[in-house]
Amino acid sequence: MNKILLIPEFSSSGGTRSYFIYLLKFYSSQNYDVAIALSKYQLDNEIELLIKHYKYKIYIIPGRREGVKIFLRYFPLNLIFDIFTTFPLFLKERPNLIVVSNGTPGMFIGLILFPVRFMYIFHTYPLKSKIIGLSIIQKLFLNLCLNANKAVVTVSEYSKLQILSYWVPKKKANCIHVIYNSAKNPPLVECTNYDENTTIYRVLTLGHVVWYKNPRLWIEVAQKVIRQKRDMQLEFIWAGEGNLLEECKDLVKQLGLESIKFIGYREDVDALYNNSTLYFQPSLLESHGISVVEAMAHGLPCVTSNAGGLPESVVNGETGIICSPEDAECFISQIIKLLEDDKLRCKMSYSGKLRAKNRFSEEVQYKKMKDLHTSLLHK
Repeated sequence: MNKILLIPEFSSSGGTRSYFIYLLKFYSSQNYDVAIALSKYQLDNEIELLIKHYKYKIYIIPGRREGVKIFLRYFPLNLIFDIFTTFPLFLKERPNLIVVSNGTPGMFIGLILFPVRFMYIFHTYPLKSKIIGLSIIQKLFLNLCLNANKAVVTVSEYSKLQILSYWVPKKKANCIHVIYNSAKNPPLVECTNYDENTTIYRVLTLGHVVWYKNPRLWIEVAQKVIRQKRDMQLEFIWAGEGNLLEECKDLVKQLGLESIKFIGYREDVDALYNNSTLYFQPSLLESHGISVVEAMAHGLPCVTSNAGGLPESVVNGETGIICSPEDAECFISQIIKLLEDDKLRCKMSYSGKLRAKNRFSEEVQYKKMKDLHTSLLHK
């Protein structure tokens, strides 16, 4: 039986957490022997119950959130931290494959040094403004270590290009594998007519309320759409936590618009999708956008920015509309256009479901993950 040592980074919500839960299910389907290294803050009730359900081993390792965090911004110290916190686990478990899943450039990349097959699943991409000065060190390091037994997995072609630009030498491009995030696909039923008795039109957004999700522009767009469409009963809903959540709530309160709602973290995301009319995501940065894929799978036309990997999900004019992340007027006009045109929404709804099924389904992701694991483990 193949042994996996899994070292994930994730917070209380978001895509990296969802992906970790996906990995638990995937490894169970492959009958792998799995040991997981977590920090205490990650081991909440849900995660603990899932790990017990799948009967995986748990090891608690030091976290990076407290005092040492400042020093660990430097790549050499990161490398030392990685090795000293995980090498005892490596000696104890003797895994066939180490898998790191995270969204922070460089975190636990030091494990690539261990004499074992290695997979680095990277949910974002290195920003030039953040990585400048480290890129030379990291490129040299990865140039020496990446080989046929060491793979980097990312979630979009855009993300792959950024990794090759700022992080991994281009001659190592064959070590980088693109595997898109997936969504559960409801039955593919062609939309024929929207309910004429619809009284509330909801525009939905899911994700962390942080700067790169562009919440201030989102509020501006929501405010202007509501004022221009007084003949419609509209709601703009943002579900998710983040360091700008309270600030955004206060701003909406000052505007006096009860139809704009920041509702915090929600577990009933399927109900949110099913009760919404459109999906709206004006991100400044986005590696792929799992919520956009989920929205398409639920038949929601998507109005998004052209940032990062979003155009790989949304086909402009077919499954949704794409605007520049700074162009509030584009978002306003296109959201209004879709709200007013039932037939266009219906057409995009079906096209989005079809694209999600063919390109971003769990079956597609499962096959690619299985093929990559098989390739590494049997070399």
